[in-house]
Amino acid sequence: MPVAASIVIAALLRIVFALMTSSREYVPKDVASYFRTTAVTVLHGRDPLQAMPGREWNFLELMPYVHALELRSGLPWLLAVKIAPVTADVVLVWIVARLAGPDGRTRALQYAVNPLSLLVASLHGQVEPVALALALGGVLLLKKDRPALAGLLLGAAVAAKTWPILILIAVLPLRQPRRAGRILAGSAVVPLACLASGAIFLHLDLPHALVRLVSYSGYVRDWTWSGAYIALGHNAAGYYSPLAAPGSVLVVAGGAVVLWLLRRHPPEVRVLGMLAAFLVCTAGFGVQYLMWVLPLAIVLSDRWRCQYTIVAAGWAALAYLAPFGAFGTLQYLRGLSWLPAGVLVAIIVEQAGRRPGALRADTGVAGHVQIQVGDPVEDRVPVAIASGHDRPDQPAPATG
Repeated sequence: MPVAASIVIAALLRIVFALMTSSREYVPKDVASYFRTTAVTVLHGRDPLQAMPGREWNFLELMPYVHALELRSGLPWLLAVKIAPVTADVVLVWIVARLAGPDGRTRALQYAVNPLSLLVASLHGQVEPVALALALGGVLLLKKDRPALAGLLLGAAVAAKTWPILILIAVLPLRQPRRAGRILAGSAVVPLACLASGAIFLHLDLPHALVRLVSYSGYVRDWTWSGAYIALGHNAAGYYSPLAAPGSVLVVAGGAVVLWLLRRHPPEVRVLGMLAAFLVCTAGFGVQYLMWVLPLAIVLSDRWRCQYTIVAAGWAALAYLAPFGAFGTLQYLRGLSWLPAGVLVAIIVEQAGRRPGALRADTGVAGHVQIQVGDPVEDRVPVAIASGHDRPDQPAPATG
C-alpha cells in the first residue's frame, strides 16, 4: 500500500477516535484542565512555567503557545487540544516510512493502524506525538547529513516536552566532536528562544524557570519495581517519592550500559535503546510514556514490534478506561506493567545482538550503504542518495 494511503488511513482513524472520545468522560485532567490553563495564561501575558502550580506545567513555552492557538480556533477545548498531537502522529507515519527504508510502506501502515497512538493522541491528547515527530524528524535529518538543522528539530522536541533530551544524548556522535557541536548548537535555538520570549513577553523569572525545569520527576505508583514496592505496603507513591533518587541512579546506569552496547550502531538504534532503557529503569511513569519507543520499535524490531504494540496498547487501555474501578485497576496495572517492560528488555537484547555491519544506514530515498564492524558509524551518510495519567478519581498533572 502506498505511504500516502497509510497517511490518509491514519488521519481518518485518529480524527474519528478523537471525535468519539473528546468528552470529560475520557480526557484526563491534565489535558482537559491544565493544558487549557496554559493557553489562558499565555493569552493573559503570563508564563505557565511560573504562574501555574508545580506539577501542572513544568516544561518550556512551546506547547503553551500551541495551546493558545488551539484555544483561539473556536472549537470545543477537548477537541481543539488534540489538533497538534493528532497532526503530529499522522506526520509520524511518513517519518516511520522514511526511517524504515525499503520496508517503509509496510511499516507506515503498521504505525498508521496501531491502537496505542489512538489512545495517547486521540483519547488523551498528550504532547508525546509532537515531541516524537520533531525528534525523529531530527534523526532523519542526521541521516541526510544535516546536523545543525537536525539539532534544531531535536531542540524543538525538548522545548515541547523535556524527555526528548534522551534522544539528543543518544544521537550525539562522540567520535566526531565538530559534528556533535553543530548538533548541540542547533538544539539550543528553540529552547533559548522559548526562555527569551517568556522573559520578554510573559514576565518569566529565568532562575525560577530553570529550577522548575530541572526539578521535575514522574509520578511513582503503578510501574514495575516501584509499583511492586508500594504494593508491599510501603508509603512511596507520588511525585516526591523516596524511590525517585534510586530510580534516577538506575536510569543513568541503564542508559550508560545501553549506549555502550549500541555504541557502533546507527543513531536511530541508539535512540530506541536509550528510550527503552529509561522505561525499564524508571520509578516514575505516565501511561503516555509507552509511546516513546513505538515508532522506532516498529521500524527496527523484527521480532518484537507486534508484541510491544499489543502489550503496550492493552496496558494503556486498562489505565485509561479503568474497567475494574480505580483501586482494582491499579492492582492489575502494577502486575501487568512487567509485560511491556519485559518486551522492552527483549528489544534492547535484540538490537544489541545485531551486528552493526548488518544494519542498513538507509535514508529511505535511494539505496543504502553497509557499515563494517569496527567502523565509527555515528551518523554516517549514505552515498546513494518522543501524565502520569491517573484514574478519574485522581488528579493527573501533566507529566514529562
